[in-house]
Amino acid sequence: MEQTLLDLSKHAVSDKSLETLKEVMYQQDDFGVKKYGVALDHSHKYDWLKMLQEELADALKYLQCEMERKEYVISLLKAGVRSDEPKTFIEVALDLLTVKGTGK
Repeated sequence: MEQTLLDLSKHAVSDKSLETLKEVMYQQDDFGVKKYGVALDHSHKYDWLKMLQEELADALKYLQCEMERKEYVISLLKAGVRSDEPKTFIEVALDLLTVKGTGK
């Protein structure tokens, strides 16, 4: 069966997402081994469901913070458009949008 250009591009976002997820998972593996001295394993004596619940709670808080940051950046850029001196607004927005790292 011949693939069309549409067929090749319809998975582009999924492919990129999976590659990013793989990279982040490997980074988390490295972080965990460095922090705890061993790789994650089902035989460890953890309450995995409780840990998942805690991680999901954190994820929802991260999502909320990112949504609020987006709203704030939009308000900064709108203020910049209305301003005779937009540079400061743009610089603050760029600073918020180019945050690096995870604090680890």
